[in-house]
Amino acid sequence: MMILIPAVPADEPVSKLTIDSIPGGADVRVSDRFAGYSPVTVEVDGGTTVSVWIERHGGGYDVWKGSVYVPKGEHVTYTAKLYRTEDRIRSTGYLSVSSSVEGAEVYLDNGFVGTITNGTVVRDEVKLGLHQVVVKKDGYATYTDLVEVLPKNVETTKVVANLMPFATVATLVPTTAAVPSAPTKTPVPLAGLLTGLAIGLGLVLRRCI
Repeated sequence: MMILIPAVPADEPVSKLTIDSIPGGADVRVSDRFAGYSPVTVEVDGGTTVSVWIERHGGGYDVWKGSVYVPKGEHVTYTAKLYRTEDRIRSTGYLSVSSSVEGAEVYLDNGFVGTITNGTVVRDEVKLGLHQVVVKKDGYATYTDLVEVLPKNVETTKVVANLMPFATVATLVPTTAAVPSAPTKTPVPLAGLLTGLAIGLGLVLRRCI
């Protein structure tokens, strides 16, 4: 089935977007307009990002919302996986961040999560996939890590942030090696020097006589 959303001028290359879903037969809306039932193909303005809304009635599935970028003159196909409402536990995960530094601030993808209290911060309903975790506090070196959050029915993703005081970090930096001083010459005794001069002068006088 082909739906035109919106009409594309004849002098511009046609850009298409095909939306499918698992399971299929779901209602699809593109740019807030009903496009049909998945799988469905629509024509869109190329070089733009369009919003997509997918819902499967009567099956107890969560609504899927997102956006897809379609380059000019290209045909993009996107397949969305729909999760059953009762299986929502499989679409998000737990993230536990622990540290021995009480009051340290925890950030997830640049968003503030909370402060370390009793050694831990726990975040629920975290989207699956890779996330950046940052833990910081004044007087300590910032801790940064990239972790993968797994489904909560698989395991809890744990991060142990070992914050090091700035004083400790400074001691780990190697210092510049000292430059050795130039070797000193052993001084010649004055008496020996005068004796040598006298002997040399006597030899010169004998030659001259």
